Amino acid sequence: MRRTTWTILSLLVAVSFLAACATTPAAVPTQPPAPTTAPAAAPTTAPAEPTAAPAPTTAPAEPTTAAAAPTTAAAEPTTAPAAPAAGAAADAQTKQADTNNLFPNGIGQVDCKGVNLVVATQTGPQIASPVENNWKTWGDKTGGTVEVQTFPFGDLFPKIRTGYLSGSSPFDIVIFASDWAGDIMGPGYVLEIPQKNQDAMGYQYLIPTYRDRILQWGGKTYAAPYDGDSHMIYYRADLLNDPQHQAAFKEQFKYDMPVPPTTWQQYLDIATYFQGKTVDGQTIYGAGTAFKPKAQSYWTYLGVAAPYAKSPDDPGYFFDPDTMEPRINNPGFVQALDLYIALSKVGPPDVTNWDVGDIRNNFPAGKVVLGIDWGDVGPLASDAKSSAVVGKWGSAMEPGVDKYYDAKKATWVEKYNKAPYLAFGGWIQSVSKTTKNADCAMDFISFMGSQNMSAKLVVTPGSGVNPHYFSDGNNPAPWLALGMTETEAKEYLGAVSNILADPNAVVDLRITGAFEYFDALDAQLARAVAGEVTSQQALDQVAKDWNAITDRLGRDQQKKLYRQQLGLPTE
Repeated sequence: MRRTTWTILSLLVAVSFLAACATTPAAVPTQPPAPTTAPAAAPTTAPAEPTAAPAPTTAPAEPTTAAAAPTTAAAEPTTAPAAPAAGAAADAQTKQADTNNLFPNGIGQVDCKGVNLVVATQTGPQIASPVENNWKTWGDKTGGTVEVQTFPFGDLFPKIRTGYLSGSSPFDIVIFASDWAGDIMGPGYVLEIPQKNQDAMGYQYLIPTYRDRILQWGGKTYAAPYDGDSHMIYYRADLLNDPQHQAAFKEQFKYDMPVPPTTWQQYLDIATYFQGKTVDGQTIYGAGTAFKPKAQSYWTYLGVAAPYAKSPDDPGYFFDPDTMEPRINNPGFVQALDLYIALSKVGPPDVTNWDVGDIRNNFPAGKVVLGIDWGDVGPLASDAKSSAVVGKWGSAMEPGVDKYYDAKKATWVEKYNKAPYLAFGGWIQSVSKTTKNADCAMDFISFMGSQNMSAKLVVTPGSGVNPHYFSDGNNPAPWLALGMTETEAKEYLGAVSNILADPNAVVDLRITGAFEYFDALDAQLARAVAGEVTSQQALDQVAKDWNAITDRLGRDQQKKLYRQQLGLPTE
């Protein structure tokens, strides 16, 4: 029942976003003409071996009061919130934001004179810069000040976690990856968001996927919105549609070059074709891909793997929901890693050291033909002040595959499959339970998380903030004003809506220990990309490490949390 409810809510998202567009993006074909086997290739440059992440203490649980955190992991809600009434849903979908009013519904009415709030987040400009660039507006209104402390992504979770474990966090506010909810919300380290603040921000206008799944833990809301995330691809529409390139590609690969690619093999073939070609006097490269360890590259791999390993009729992806046995080393994930490694051969010479920030720099600069990222590249590629590809790019859901691995049946299925990946799930904001300035902290995250602020940030190049309110996508005017063509805006907003509405979409792992699971994966991906081990060897080690983490945190507890994340019964 819960999965049905989420599907209904997601379809409402699609209706809203696509209604803003004059035409609907082309449907993904059911049988794209691509070969199915991706060649495995080792890169030429080995990334540095990541250091091990500190092991957290036994997974604690969500408290029932504001008392100190107990020691058993809290359960996520066992039933989904009821779908909104038709009229309310329509209002939520059509409500427009007002970027001229950054203090709606009583935000900014708190006296914060003499109060300095310390905010922890990742090193910018993405995600950090919105706070850095806007806090003074809030300060002028309330009298408060804000100190932003930033840390490299690989250090952010340990910094936040260490402060909470000590019992005296130095941070009033943390802006963190939503899949760390099990380790931050679950133990009761952050305050519940009061209803008045939810109303002030406009929670009823949030896309349900983010409101009801990303901001909550144990049926309570512990986070304010800040960002919405899902992976997508970007491509040079001018080059892929060029008749000469079309003809040359067909001569080399014996099929028409699809625009956009609808399988990962097509994506690799297109990258291979363009690798090293000269366009307008500049050498271009096939694909920009994140491989850098201790960054965010494992999300890129998991997005590639999703259609290979996520069966349409099986909610499980990371683990077997009945046993918590990892699926990460099954043939679907292994073949996906072979393709991911092959992408390291069709990028710039230093691509194995690239993080997502490098894609955001190089795709708009016209140096790569294809790229995988969250929604950030779209606004950057549209910015006439810094982009060389204005009016020349396109975007789409991540590709699918011609065959996928059915983990339950332990066999390959010769059928087209796609499974968009809600990688990361978005950055969210919470107020530390140890803060001495809860009212001011709640008001500040309400200021940064409101519907009106979101509408401003999603069309600010480099902010790192992607659509998460209905109003972020139901009005194409701001996107056209940003510099997108009508076609680019339709594709971009259509891709976002299609990802959220897809019944086989994968929601990121957000149970207790998620950071540890991903850190173990990250370490072995780096070894595989460096050519130190095969894809199978790397993922066998990940499975071993994941089992050790699960057993230490409690297999029954982890299974219960994972099943609740999937909307499956726990009894």
